[in-house]
Amino acid sequence: MKFYFKLAATNLKADRRLFVPFVITTSFLMAINLIMLNAYASSDVLFSEFGASAGRSLFMFGSVITAIISVILVIYANNFLRKQRIRQLGLYNIIGFGKGELSKMMAIEKLLLLLTTLLLGGALGTVLSRISYLTLAKTLHVNHHLAFGLSQKAFSIAGIITIGLFIILMFIDEIWLIRKQPIDLVREQSAGEREPKIAWFTLIFSLVCLIAGYTLAVVITNPLEAMSMFFFAVILVITGTYGLFTSGSVFVLKWLRRRQNYYYQPKHFINVSNLLYRMQQNGAGLASIAILVTMTLITLATTATLFFGINEIVNAQTPVDLSYSLKTNDADAANRVTELAKTHHVHVRSIRTFSGPSSTLALLEKNRLNSQSSINGPFGFDNARSVQLMTIDNYNRYTRQHRSLNGNNILIYTSNHYAGNTLIIGKQSYHVATRVSSFPNAPKTFIPNLFVAFPSETQMLAALHHLYPKKTLAELKTDVTTNQDLMLSGSHANQTKLYQDLNKSGIALPDTVQSRAVNYDDTTSMMSSFLFLGIVFGVTFILATLLILYYKQLAEGYADERRYTILQRVGLSLREVRATINSQLLMLFYLPLVVAAIHVGFALPFVQRIMMLFGLPDWQFFLTVSLITLAIFAVIYVLMYRLTGNVYYRIVSRRQPTSRR
Repeated sequence: MKFYFKLAATNLKADRRLFVPFVITTSFLMAINLIMLNAYASSDVLFSEFGASAGRSLFMFGSVITAIISVILVIYANNFLRKQRIRQLGLYNIIGFGKGELSKMMAIEKLLLLLTTLLLGGALGTVLSRISYLTLAKTLHVNHHLAFGLSQKAFSIAGIITIGLFIILMFIDEIWLIRKQPIDLVREQSAGEREPKIAWFTLIFSLVCLIAGYTLAVVITNPLEAMSMFFFAVILVITGTYGLFTSGSVFVLKWLRRRQNYYYQPKHFINVSNLLYRMQQNGAGLASIAILVTMTLITLATTATLFFGINEIVNAQTPVDLSYSLKTNDADAANRVTELAKTHHVHVRSIRTFSGPSSTLALLEKNRLNSQSSINGPFGFDNARSVQLMTIDNYNRYTRQHRSLNGNNILIYTSNHYAGNTLIIGKQSYHVATRVSSFPNAPKTFIPNLFVAFPSETQMLAALHHLYPKKTLAELKTDVTTNQDLMLSGSHANQTKLYQDLNKSGIALPDTVQSRAVNYDDTTSMMSSFLFLGIVFGVTFILATLLILYYKQLAEGYADERRYTILQRVGLSLREVRATINSQLLMLFYLPLVVAAIHVGFALPFVQRIMMLFGLPDWQFFLTVSLITLAIFAVIYVLMYRLTGNVYYRIVSRRQPTSRR
């Protein structure tokens, strides 16, 4: 056994160019898993006051996703390692190593890599966990302790996940050894590549999938429908991307080869020929890069927009500083709330009182308003309206105006244009006598508002009865409540204390008190968690992209090393070789970025409609954040290009013969 340990250590040292990136990857993945698990373990501390349950669920989801991504990445990296070592393993077989000996050697290599990963990943994860959670705790205004972000349970689970990953790799290696003969694979690696044929079915099917995904992103305008169809559209685009990179690229390269003026130039001739014979093999890698870049951009742009749009979200959800419903038409409630506010050094700047039924969902079809029972699932919300009924007296009381109505005349306010001159509710037709363009403190949601004021309470209850046909008029009268909306001035902490004491005072109905300050804390907790997850996922996707790029450049460098040596021997200058290499690298490197940018361009309107559910209807803000994210990532991508491109240059040029400049 000592011999196998010595042999494994020698192999790791000799092939460190292959194994060092592998260890860095596995260590980073362990660190990311450790960060997410520490976040889950610390969620009670992070969200002790606001949204502890939601925070735990969010970080549990993040932990599962990072574990799944880890499995995919380590399998990809291990497959690359094994492919690059086919010749070495074949030579071991020739000198007398059987499958049993090769299995022991590879298992011990994995054991040594595992021990290194546990050491480096644990140390890196500890440092990053501490930094991450100190930052997150400061954002959430949480008083942290010394053990904050460092959970023994998290370390244990992260270690188990890492050990499990290496066990999976050992199992895959063992299955591979059973099914393959290394000496045969040596011959297979030396065999020439055949010119690929155009897979017309795959090409057409991929185009259909991609067009269908793009069409869904453009056509669907309803936020709930967009949420329901988002993952289906993602699957279509991913399927189309992989098919186009593997089959579509072959079609394009053969088309370029038929263009003689383009093809018969040294740079284009070598690039097109080289890419044509390897595109089916590299297409999946390029498609993976394009998908990962798209995921990175969408994830970072979305979570950053949610975080920096906290004020807009809060203002949309709570347009007033404090609101509550009264048990009865309590004339003294405002005075008692004002006195309670004074005890917390909060000044009440204004109070608006509204009496009426709660708002309800209804379906507006042309000029007819139907009951919410007519709404058939999430796809029936295209004509849905958030309806608030009131009398003209209550309208005047809340808005401080002096309007009057009589007969079947009504006043309406809508956040979405309504062109009709009549509004039919039940069997009664009402004439739209007055339209107002604004309503104080109207909530901003993705469902348009429709406020209707009637001349009398009898008419209002009759309309309400049509929207609630199963309730009697007596029951509907009991549903009419008095609500008060307050605008305050005072510190954030004092307004939070006022909210807590008002809930205990018994002045308001239970669970009806809403505070902008409290909602701000809740929203900040949730959006900070989203941003944290976005950054972790973004870093993970960038790591995956870098890993695929590095291994791709390494594999192509070893494959092209002999080819470029032959080209120089037949007369190609070193300058022409460098120009050809640079042109090929630029084409392969920036093609996924261009495809990802197109994907993001179609995805942004789709994602923006989903973000309307969070109260962010401002698409310009989302677009600005997305463009900034794209610009920053483009810089990172160029840096990755230089880093991985240098690896390719060094491999290809290290055996180049002396040639003319």
